[in-house]
Amino acid sequence: MLLLLISAHLAYAAGSIEATLDKQKVTVGEPFTYTVNMLVPKGAQPDLPGDKAKFKGLEVRNYQPQQVPQPDGSLQIVLRYTLVCFDTGLAGIKDFRVPVKMPNGDNEKWLAPPCEITIASVLPEKGQVEPKGFVGPIMLASSWTQWLWAGLIALLIAGAVVAAIILWRRYRKAKPAVAVERLLAPDEAALTALKRLREDDLVATGSFLAFYQRLDEILRAWLQARFSIPALERTTLGTMYFLRARRDADEWRTEYVELLRAADRVKFANLPPTDDEANEHVEQAAQVISTAARPEPEPEPEAAVPPPPHAGGTTP
Repeated sequence: MLLLLISAHLAYAAGSIEATLDKQKVTVGEPFTYTVNMLVPKGAQPDLPGDKAKFKGLEVRNYQPQQVPQPDGSLQIVLRYTLVCFDTGLAGIKDFRVPVKMPNGDNEKWLAPPCEITIASVLPEKGQVEPKGFVGPIMLASSWTQWLWAGLIALLIAGAVVAAIILWRRYRKAKPAVAVERLLAPDEAALTALKRLREDDLVATGSFLAFYQRLDEILRAWLQARFSIPALERTTLGTMYFLRARRDADEWRTEYVELLRAADRVKFANLPPTDDEANEHVEQAAQVISTAARPEPEPEPEAAVPPPPHAGGTTP
């Protein structure tokens, strides 16, 4: 495609500036390129506006500078601006200036020649739109073959639905019933967890930290579920204060707190006990849970007090 260029050229002492547009006419919002070509003499210092340049009525979308040194020491500078305009009519660029400090110390302002471009609307011009007629729905003649195909398709859909229902019922009958997991009471759950801790035999492998972490968690979870004491969120000292307020914990309170302290010595002080002591702690934990599970003895009935003698009666 051949691009029509609008260009102008102004010459200065030992230098020149020219401006070029790559298009003569664009529509609203269509980008076009404004190119400024400068030939600066050797030793001159141009102050380029860069991407901060202002163009009245136009918006800068992109800026690309290029500098090419020449054999005679001069400098060719090319500034390319991608611009857009959102107003229709004739747009002009008439005040693009570049300050240049010349080698002799003079300050000059090079003015690029004016350029103009036509901005057209994206809508068609008046009189160019030809109305088109409206066409109504086309009625197709039906035949018995069309009804036959429609009936066959309906039968296929109904058969697929029936087959799906039959397969679903067979699947439900063949699907095994899922066993409902029984919820364990706190005492039973804690004893089961202690049994698994014995079977894992962490003590034999020297994993005292993992062993006492699990033992501590079992004891605290049991206490929280069994007596609604927030042992999982409390320290050992805080848990002991809660236990002091419960009279039903008198039989096993001391042993329970000692087990928590033994776990703390391993977790926080890295002071593991012997293998026998660790295994004995599991047995002590099971004994504490079993003791707490025993029902409290019923109070003995008070001895019957003999009724007082009747008034006027004789004392034997």
